[in-house]
Amino acid sequence: MNTNRINANKMKKLFCAAAIAVAGILWTIPASAGTGVDLGYLNSSYRSKMDGAGSVKSEPMNGFFVGVNDDVRLFAGLSVQPGLYYSYLNSTGREELTGLNLSNSYTEHLLNIPIHLKYTFDIVPMFGIYIFAGPTLSLGLAATDKMTVTGDIAGAQINGSLSYNAYSGKFKSDNLSEFSDRVTGIVDPYLHSRMNRFDVLMGGGLGLDLLKFVTVKAGFDYGLMNRFKGDMAEAGTLNRMQFYVAVGIQF
Repeated sequence: MNTNRINANKMKKLFCAAAIAVAGILWTIPASAGTGVDLGYLNSSYRSKMDGAGSVKSEPMNGFFVGVNDDVRLFAGLSVQPGLYYSYLNSTGREELTGLNLSNSYTEHLLNIPIHLKYTFDIVPMFGIYIFAGPTLSLGLAATDKMTVTGDIAGAQINGSLSYNAYSGKFKSDNLSEFSDRVTGIVDPYLHSRMNRFDVLMGGGLGLDLLKFVTVKAGFDYGLMNRFKGDMAEAGTLNRMQFYVAVGIQF
């Protein structure tokens, strides 16, 4: 029995259930409950660890996120804050590998559902400080590494592009059809591994409530799920971490 597939199916059901629940909350709770819109900067990277070796941190990805949330007051300063966010991440780099020059642009699109507990300390009527913590369910919508490849293979000059889907493990080439087998045979084991789409991150942070409708917050999350897929999942672990700062408006 494939435990990775079972875990992925469980995660998919959990994500769908949470998405429906959060969407229902965001749809039904009136604006007076604290509906808000957030826009922020996002920095994310992966930490991999293979059996018998130390951990390695990937090059950071930079991007942004935008979405909506509700601040549902429970009692005193305690509230629950579910949200629904779209995230965009990108990193670029260059590699020289076995006679090839690689220029790559790696892009991820994600849908995140944070479900945070929040406690607010009201300092003065127009200013408050709050702390928050809780899980974030994450669904990878797309993860693509597009590489421009130039160089020499067996005396033949090549100049083309190669696109790799990190979820399916499939390559697409442009002007590299004659050399695609050779290029992917070199690039795939060196740069890539297949990933699962689903993750659960845990984290928290600090924020400020200003003028009763502006919020500023910063937080950190760490992924609990092994994002490696297939044989790689048996040989090591891949976990995502992210840091973010955001500005929001509460209605």
